[in-house]
Order: sequence, then C-alpha cells, then structure tokens
Amino acid sequence: MQPLGFTLLAALFIPSLTVYAHAGDDVIITPAHPVWLLEQPDVDSPMLTTARTFGDSAYNDFHTRASLEISCHPQNPTAGLALQITPETLGLDIEPFHGKDASTNGPLRVTTGARTAIELSVSGVWTYAGSFQVGTVFAFSAQVPRDELAYLASDASRGQTLELWLAPAKAGGKPLTATFTLPANNDGLKKAIQPCLGRR
Repeated sequence: MQPLGFTLLAALFIPSLTVYAHAGDDVIITPAHPVWLLEQPDVDSPMLTTARTFGDSAYNDFHTRASLEISCHPQNPTAGLALQITPETLGLDIEPFHGKDASTNGPLRVTTGARTAIELSVSGVWTYAGSFQVGTVFAFSAQVPRDELAYLASDASRGQTLELWLAPAKAGGKPLTATFTLPANNDGLKKAIQPCLGRR
C-alpha cells in the first residue's frame, strides 16, 4: 500500500478517527512511526475524549502490539491511561487483575524519557480497543497525575520513549512490559486532554 493509501482508507472506512501527523507527512502507522489517533466520542459517553497510539508489549518471550490510550472527561478530576493488550497472544493470565474482585492492582510503573518513574494502581477489564482491534483486548487502567499529563502534552515529550512495567501478580512471576515511542506531533493528545489540563 502506498503511504497515501492509508489516509484515503482511513477517511473512507474509519470516520471515527482523526490522524495527527506533521503537515505533508505520509501516514503509515507503525511503532517506529507513531501518531496520535483522536477518537470521536462514544455515543454512550459523548463528553469523553480519547487519544491512542501504538507500541509493543512483552511477557516472557512473547511480543505483541499494544495500544496506549489516554482519555479525559471534563467532569472527572483526572485523566485516564489505559494499556491495552491481547493477553492470549502473550500467554498472560489476567484473572488476578480482572474486575472489582481483582486480587492485585499492580503497581504499573510509568517511565517517560529520563523522568523519574511513577507508580500507579491499576484496574483491569475486557474492552473494545477501537477500529484497529485485532483479537480480544484487555485493558489495564489508571489515573494520570496532572504533572505527568502536562509533560505528555509538552514539546519535551515528543519522540520520547514511554515504558510501562506491570508488577507480576505472584511472587517470582514475570512482569508485563510495554514500550511506546511518543509521536513527534502531539496535537491530537493535547486536544483530547485539554479539559483535564485546564483544571486546577
């Protein structure tokens, strides 16, 4: 497929997505050439805005594509972050993280560039992962501190590596990891999270 082909297909078949890349750029979505996809609000939650990008997840010796979703609702105090994976591809048992009766909540360690890592509590649910979903998707969700959110929306974050490390549910277990290269153009992310950034 030619680079322009994705843009045309996106416009024809994926009307719920807006792709943010530099003007004049060819748009091919890969972990090496990431973009923020700004999703149209869901009919069940019309005020929720979401930006998504893609990277790689790993567990034991298995790798698969991962999705990083950052969302904001004007009536909520903080933005949300979700790491979305296909656990069967990784051989990961998600039951300890699943639902309100989960036996563990992480933590999820987030490291962006050279910044000090932060640790967040997570909850886990099966979910719909947007127009590019392949397989059955599980989401580990957390709330994002405002200073971390502000950094993600800043020029300094562009092109930085964001690494996620989820503590194993059992002692001696292996962690789930995910790596994302933050897009050079973060206009889509800024548009999605602006209501949460504007709150003091």
